Amino acid sequence: MSEIEERCYITFPAISKVLQAEKCLAGLKTEFMVVPIPREISADCGMCIMCYPGNVETVVKLLAENKIEYENTHILRKKKLRFFG
Repeated sequence: MSEIEERCYITFPAISKVLQAEKCLAGLKTEFMVVPIPREISADCGMCIMCYPGNVETVVKLLAENKIEYENTHILRKKKLRFFG
């Protein structure tokens, strides 16, 4: 049986904002990844930032401090991944 975990997806109005966010978050000691936007959130092609829900406040605060616009945060329950160890 697969383990289920919650993950937070932060969406942006444009790929340029995703890339700005990735650069901004690179020095942060919080695990995150740039991933395709899940179909549960949008049928459009695009990228977003994925992190654990416990880290979302830190990520969003850093985005605000650096004036990086994002659209929304979404929490989805998904099969556990091994991306973060």
